[in-house]
Amino acid sequence: MGRREYEKSDNVALESSRKMDINWGDILNPTPENLLALLLTGLLGLAIVQIFWQLLLVAVTITLAALKYSVIAAILLALLIVFL
Repeated sequence: MGRREYEKSDNVALESSRKMDINWGDILNPTPENLLALLLTGLLGLAIVQIFWQLLLVAVTITLAALKYSVIAAILLALLIVFL
């Protein structure tokens, strides 16, 4: 793609974003539909945070277990070398 094609695609993206005029007052208006949508969005965000927290916890646990068994293996190997 040439530079002009990139500029053309950028201009198209800018024009389409201008057409999507978002009124935050309408979105956050306390109607039942909007409240339900905001609640569900918040619950989805909370679920995502909990999943990432659990993934981090599992990754740390696996890493610590690997380090523990690496140290044990090194000690056993050293004992094997010393006594044989």
